[in-house]
Amino acid sequence: MKRFIRPLFLASGMLLLLSLSSKATNNPDGFVTMDKNIRQMISFYDSDTIILVIPDHYRISENDMNEIRNFVFWKQKPEYIVKCESELNDSDLRFNLHFFGPCYRFSGAHFSGTPFAVSEKGFTFGGTGFTQPEDAFYFMNSSGNRLYTCRNGENTPLSYTRYMAGAYQLYIFSGERIVVPALPQETEHRIASMIWFHTGRIASQNPKNQTE
Repeated sequence: MKRFIRPLFLASGMLLLLSLSSKATNNPDGFVTMDKNIRQMISFYDSDTIILVIPDHYRISENDMNEIRNFVFWKQKPEYIVKCESELNDSDLRFNLHFFGPCYRFSGAHFSGTPFAVSEKGFTFGGTGFTQPEDAFYFMNSSGNRLYTCRNGENTPLSYTRYMAGAYQLYIFSGERIVVPALPQETEHRIASMIWFHTGRIASQNPKNQTE
């Protein structure tokens, strides 16, 4: 009897996930699907080393660094090498790069593949400006080798870690509110819970993670 319980639990969980996500406003047109994005996100963190890129003259706090490291729960945590943007060289571009910090303090050279435009005090998306300190975004590029988690205010919480971002390729936050995708808060929490269950299930099927 027990051998039937786990498959039924997994099936019911995925049906709930599909039901919830069908009621939500998914990624805008042109973005990758939820399932592909989850797999790309897992692949991004499967690297042994990730280069964390911060703006020049920006100092990352110990609390922020710990939150970034602890985002991964399903495997051994990757090693992070912190570099200022101007320190990047051609060999660094072979690694998975995680851009972190106020986006308006970056030069913009590495943001050409994102749907955002850097403004004087923040960023714009779809013609809307986000310039408040609590405004932030999460974006994984379609190749799955560049992650952008930028916020305008240096002293505001890391919203993407609080909401366990990863279900979608793109999130925009304004404090405790998710602006994109347009989801009721209760629905988002339920989707996030199921997504991370799904993430752990997918990752557990990776032979590399099974040996760690």
